[in-house]
Amino acid sequence: MRKLLCVGLATILLGLSACSSDESEIIEEGIVSQPLKIDSKVLLNLVNDVRAAGTTCGDNYYPPVDAVSWSTKLEEAAINHSTNMYENDFFSHESPQGSTLTTRLQKVEYNYSTAGENIAYGYTSEQQVIEAWLKSQGHCANLMNGNFKEMGVGRVGKYWTQNFGTQR
Repeated sequence: MRKLLCVGLATILLGLSACSSDESEIIEEGIVSQPLKIDSKVLLNLVNDVRAAGTTCGDNYYPPVDAVSWSTKLEEAAINHSTNMYENDFFSHESPQGSTLTTRLQKVEYNYSTAGENIAYGYTSEQQVIEAWLKSQGHCANLMNGNFKEMGVGRVGKYWTQNFGTQR
């Protein structure tokens, strides 16, 4: 069975939110039936390498920005969202139960001044998902947002959630 890969973006800045999504390419066959672990060090290195070098996202060049550090609270919120998408077979920033990035961060007690979220489906490695986010203008902009100081990622099956934030 072929699976469609979709990626979405939500950014919350001082309580305001925006969300967009786009469909990308059709990828490999098969489905993962068990939640899988990620390599947080690899993800952090991939993101920080791009942030250190600067990159072009769509038509916009983003100069180098400071590295982000790993946040276990952002990771927990990301895992919770990926688990919910996996268990309830949906792909969106808002769950069928109505949870959003804001409510997910509140649940893990991450008190933020700014936050953002990338989601993806269908990728099987850290390198693949980061490359896909970099090919999407909005997701790439999240990766290069110098206002974000921390990051956490969760993967369950083929559902990925990447959360960024800066604590108050």
